Amino acid sequence: MLATVLWHRDQAAAGYIETEYDPAAWEEYAKRYADEHRLLMPPLMPLMAYRLVELAAANPRINCAIVDGRRYQYGPVNLGFTLQAGRMLYLTVVRDAGRLDTKGFIEAMGDIQRRAMAHKLLPAEMSGATVAFTSMARWNVSRHVPILPPQTGMIVAHSAPRGTGKAVLGASYDHRLLSGFDVVQVLQALAQPPAPPNGEKA
Repeated sequence: MLATVLWHRDQAAAGYIETEYDPAAWEEYAKRYADEHRLLMPPLMPLMAYRLVELAAANPRINCAIVDGRRYQYGPVNLGFTLQAGRMLYLTVVRDAGRLDTKGFIEAMGDIQRRAMAHKLLPAEMSGATVAFTSMARWNVSRHVPILPPQTGMIVAHSAPRGTGKAVLGASYDHRLLSGFDVVQVLQALAQPPAPPNGEKA
């Protein structure tokens, strides 16, 4: 993309794309996960964030950035996740998230969130995101356009369902790195929870 989109070669060209989807499948998936693992609350956001990690691991183009005019493809997937702690907004980071299973990722994100709420994050937990996820669903926001974090190529935005029951998944991205087609494919894949293995019932 950097070689072909010449008209904004020298500057980050922020794009934004969104798609509408039915969140019922994800809500059911999160509820089922909570029941199976005896959790107090369905971990919807961590599960969706972990799905983004899986997509980035499977498609390394997502896990890239352009820094000082050069394209970098990262090895580990470091998942950045925005968190509001009082008046502070953090971009917390689960490093090398692809090496974790679902349970390990949820636990790691929970640990970081607790430290963020106490304003006791470690430096490594606030830097190095390679792909990012943000949600304003808790404030009943039905659409928001996030700012692309430095040295990332894409941040996915999750919102609360609208009155129709449908919800929006959006993404801000660097158009020098990714095309709209690339981002739509990510959003469409993210709109559905992962299929159960070996055809088993989810």
